[in-house]
Amino acid sequence: MNDRNAPDAPQSLAALSARLGAWAQAQGKALPQARVRLDRPLEIPALEQVLGLAGPQDWVGGAKPQPPFAPTLPAFQAQISGCLACPLGAKRRQVVFGEGDPRSPLVFVGDAPSGEDDEKGKPFSGAPGQLLDRVIAAMGFQRGQVYLCQVVKCKPAAQAEPTPQERDACRPYLEHQLGLLKPRVIVSLGAFATATLLGKDTPLRELRGRWQRWRQVDLMPTWHPSDLLRDEGLKRPVWDDMRAVIQRLAARA
Repeated sequence: MNDRNAPDAPQSLAALSARLGAWAQAQGKALPQARVRLDRPLEIPALEQVLGLAGPQDWVGGAKPQPPFAPTLPAFQAQISGCLACPLGAKRRQVVFGEGDPRSPLVFVGDAPSGEDDEKGKPFSGAPGQLLDRVIAAMGFQRGQVYLCQVVKCKPAAQAEPTPQERDACRPYLEHQLGLLKPRVIVSLGAFATATLLGKDTPLRELRGRWQRWRQVDLMPTWHPSDLLRDEGLKRPVWDDMRAVIQRLAARA
């Protein structure tokens, strides 16, 4: 296009579509016999999201991040890092997003950050995390070879389970995060994470050890490492669950 009204070097695809639309509309008026004319500028609001080419300025973050969410984990983490959608945001040190290999077929989902998690910015940082590391090692992995995250991204009140408001504020973040990770198997650690992912309050004792589905992903509910620290008798059932996970991963390889 050599016309002096044609667009040049747009800042984004949205800008390109708008300027192309304006140019085409002008051409349509100048060439009334043209086969294709536009009565209004092109509107392609979702093109950048579809192609995954939008920059950070195109994702709504800040105190109340809004969909559409960023199409990569680093961009999504940045998008929700300033979230204040529930009361926990004002009290946290930092958002505890997740840690590990984003390409891993195995994702562990816990309930919420502890005080140590909040301080370090990493999930499962304290004694429960050390126990989880040993479980992961017994499965033949290292922590960095799986992915760890939690339902709620900010530390709740001490010794308190996250409230329904806190859970619901973070639920879309968890769902988008898991959608980006695309695991083959999810392990839900504890009653809270299991109920959140499955959308039902069936007692964990009735669910653990039995394969469930989160969307199209295999999900194994089991006890949280904190439960094992309180009751060592739960270690054997958890190991039975992890052996089932190993077998399912091998079958899905």
